[in-house]
Order: sequence, then C-alpha cells, then structure tokens
Amino acid sequence: MKRSEKQLWMIAAALFLLVVLVRVLPMAVDYFRTGRAEIVLLKERMERYRTLIVNTSQWQQREQLKKAEVADMQTWIFPGSDPSLVSSSIQRSLRQMMSDSSVELREAGVARYSMVGKWLMVEQDMSFSLNQPAVLPFLQALDASRPRLQLGAISITRNRKQFTGTLTVVGFARTGKSEAAANAGVPAAPVATVMGVQR
Repeated sequence: MKRSEKQLWMIAAALFLLVVLVRVLPMAVDYFRTGRAEIVLLKERMERYRTLIVNTSQWQQREQLKKAEVADMQTWIFPGSDPSLVSSSIQRSLRQMMSDSSVELREAGVARYSMVGKWLMVEQDMSFSLNQPAVLPFLQALDASRPRLQLGAISITRNRKQFTGTLTVVGFARTGKSEAAANAGVPAAPVATVMGVQR
C-alpha cells in the first residue's frame, strides 16, 4: 500500500472517529439518559397506579360504609310528614317500649311540634311508674329504639316501694313543607302540667 493511500486511510479513520466522538457518542449518551429517564417515569407511573388501585379499594370500602351509615340513619327518623301522625307513631313506639320493659304509663302529655327547614321535631312528655329492676332495661330499649327516640329529659323519684318519673323524648321526621308554611299550618301545642312538671 502506498504512503498516500495510508495517509488517506488514516485521515478517513480520524474523520470517522471524529464523527463518532462529535455526533454518535453524544446521541448514544442522550439516548441512554432518555431511556433511563423513561424507565424511572414508568416506575413512577407503575407505583402511582398501584397506589390508585389500593386507594380505589379503600374508597370503595369507605363508600360502602357511608352507604350503610346513611341506610342506618334513615331508620332513625319516623316516616310521614304529618305532625299528628308522627306524634301518634312516637306515642305508640314509646308505649310499646314501656310495656316490654314492665314500665307502667301513667299519663301522656300533648305533643309539641317545631319545624326547621324540612325537618319536623316532635317532643312527647310522659309520666310513668316502675320497679327498680326495670329502670336499666327501659333506658337501654330507649337507646336502641328504631326509629330513634332521643331522650330530652328524664326525672325519676322513689315513692315507697315504687319509682315514679317523667320523661321527654324527641323524634324527628322529614317533611316537604317549607319552614314558613309549616309554622303557618302547625298550631302551637298547649302546655300541660302533670305532677308539677311543666310539659
């Protein structure tokens, strides 16, 4: 091989090496870095998707719990929207609890109604007599009542061998009436006094 050919080959090799160093190598390095960045991004996405899958399961469980809570709370309110019918339902429920707990009903006061938005609140007073062993079962039955009767006030006094008392329970119902219409349509209930307790 002639000297000039060797020089041409050396020049070509140098140019090739220069092209590799200047163009190909940076492209390869950039491609490698881009690939690593994509791998990291894919791993982050996979981790995010795993988290979403776990969170989705948790949110589904929470949604089921909330639905169960809402369904349970629906059993707390009395059906109907007519104050008189709701009051009758409350009295009937309370009488049944008293009967089941060996509590003797002495007198039932006149129910009191009040409206707040679409909610109807009914307060019912009753006086009763019972033996000491019946106190706790009656209070437990009242606490477990469905529709729910909230205990507004209770007073129990001992009279010889028997206990007597008065209580106020509160029940709730939903009504489609507005507050203004409800106040116009529901007369104020009279206030009765039984055994010296304002009702």
